[in-house]
Amino acid sequence: MSTNSQDIISNSGIIINQDKKLYSFNLDTILLYNFAKPAKKGKVVDLCAGNGAIGLSLTAKTKAQIYLVEIQKELAELAQRSIEDNNIEEQVHLINDDLKNVQQYIDHDTVDTIVCNPPYFKLSDQTAIKENSVLAIARHEIKADLTDILKTIKILLKENSHAYLVYRPERLSELMSEMLQQKLQPKRIRFVRSTKQKNANLVLLDVIKTVKSASLKVEPDLVIYQHDQVLSKEAEQIINGKC
Repeated sequence: MSTNSQDIISNSGIIINQDKKLYSFNLDTILLYNFAKPAKKGKVVDLCAGNGAIGLSLTAKTKAQIYLVEIQKELAELAQRSIEDNNIEEQVHLINDDLKNVQQYIDHDTVDTIVCNPPYFKLSDQTAIKENSVLAIARHEIKADLTDILKTIKILLKENSHAYLVYRPERLSELMSEMLQQKLQPKRIRFVRSTKQKNANLVLLDVIKTVKSASLKVEPDLVIYQHDQVLSKEAEQIINGKC
């Protein structure tokens, strides 16, 4: 049975080519797409792009030039196929390389918005390493760690421009500490929990590059399920693209 599929995030109208035996987007991706507010023009970069799901879908929100940065060839090929299938070659550009080499393609201090769904797990987490090497690299800090990613965000972003990330709450203090070292400050945070009774399992962050102090807004938690796996009204609206 084929593991290939074509899917759409929310109501973006953009076809995403996926190979489920390698990697496919999930709720994290959909939530970050909904949370991000990309600049209407200029440059947008999707770091750790995977099959390009977020960056590709952002063409529904912006006319900016969009760059997908993905190190893994298998996922980059899926992203390129989606670029061609959606006829968006003039707007979306693929960079199949290590993000540490990104300045070979994009000048520093020239990017208006960055989105990033980075690897969540440290290499020391032995649940990290699975037989599926593509999935392992996507989820764990094998090719790039938190410092690498935040340094790249700092290098690329224009002053006072925004980056949008999704991350794990258990590593939030580490993330905040490293962000401050890179002159990145959180402007908006939203925790995500599966039900009201459970601890948050995701956090969405709107981050600004600035040397000044930035006020922080903590938004109400997003609860995914009301009860018995029934989606909350807000979660249903986000997933269906009605927010």
